[in-house]
Amino acid sequence: MLSRHIFQCSRLGFAPSTSQAVFHTSTVNSVLPRAKPLDEEMPAPAASKTLESKKSRPDFQILDLSSGKRHKKDIDIIVTDQYLQQWYKMETKSLAADYLALCKSKLSLFVASTATCGFLMAPVPVAAAPLAAATIGTFLLSSAANSCNQLLEAPYDAQMRRTQSRVLVVHRFSPLHAFTFAGVTGMAGIGLLAYYANPLAAALGALNWFIYAGVYTPMKRSHIGCTWAGAVVGAIPPLMGYAAATGHLDPAAWCLATILFSWQFPHFNGLSWNLRGDYSKAGYRVMCVTNERLCRVTSIRHSVALLGLCSIAAPLTDLTTLTFAIDSLPVNAYLVYLSYKFYKAPDAKNSRKLFFYSLLHLPLIMLLMGISNYGRNEQQKEPVMERITNGYNKMIDSVKSLTTSSTA
Repeated sequence: MLSRHIFQCSRLGFAPSTSQAVFHTSTVNSVLPRAKPLDEEMPAPAASKTLESKKSRPDFQILDLSSGKRHKKDIDIIVTDQYLQQWYKMETKSLAADYLALCKSKLSLFVASTATCGFLMAPVPVAAAPLAAATIGTFLLSSAANSCNQLLEAPYDAQMRRTQSRVLVVHRFSPLHAFTFAGVTGMAGIGLLAYYANPLAAALGALNWFIYAGVYTPMKRSHIGCTWAGAVVGAIPPLMGYAAATGHLDPAAWCLATILFSWQFPHFNGLSWNLRGDYSKAGYRVMCVTNERLCRVTSIRHSVALLGLCSIAAPLTDLTTLTFAIDSLPVNAYLVYLSYKFYKAPDAKNSRKLFFYSLLHLPLIMLLMGISNYGRNEQQKEPVMERITNGYNKMIDSVKSLTTSSTA
């Protein structure tokens, strides 16, 4: 019996004790092998601890998990700062700033400026109320369309580096909040255009809102024709401004819209070329992903079309004078040159140059249009066909007078 107890004690690691307790425990090497402790786990000497406390450790933070008095086996967890900086509280810091981000305020201001240009190019006196309604109403409708676009594309924006920090991706707004904002701004823009301008401008604004949110946005993931749909969206705002001024659309208005339509292709293709990986990852079937050659060809094709529209079609439709046809030649010729370079060598440098110059190109064209329009004399304000007819009649009259004077 005694031998059996001694055998069990040897298995469990018990040993006789000299104290009042009958048994005490001790580790046995054969039961659990020792592991060499890491250097970080070794207790530092007192002198080295004081030196380390004086040194600054900018890349580490020590989180003390002990509460009250320390125990022998307290553990300090060391976490690097770079991981702490990746986390932030997702809440609205500035509601106004988040609204501006939701509506893409810079893009909406750019779209509103094209509507203002369309209003100023109309052959009527400038009225303050319709001009303000065209500008503000276009901005509100563009804000509504951009909000709907972000609302529909939030799951795909999260997959792209360029858009993964948008307000709906990081949950600054709820979908209902964004939808309500889009509805309020859109209806306010339509009402402003209908009341202070005319129903035609309001109808064009509502149509543009529908095309952008209901056609262009879903089409981006299904068909390459989404770029052409997006170009139509960019061409309608100058029509809105022109219609707000005149109440109708004539050949000059359609020429202005066609200029904006063609400008979209070198602009967007230059932007999207360096983002092909992101667009492909998110499943967008844009030209740079689906057909790279078509992307380059379309850019140069519409750049050449812009040269013809500004130098030939604009004067013939009485949108501008011949002065604009000459002044716009170098501006459009340089766009054609950059598009050709992008076509021959489609790299990141050439596509970036094409994109950034397109941002400068359109304001220059609109400025030259305004200068040409407000530099007209009374004869230049007449329609081209009427001027041709009057010139022909004057020529016939002068020939008749010469023949009459010679016979006399």
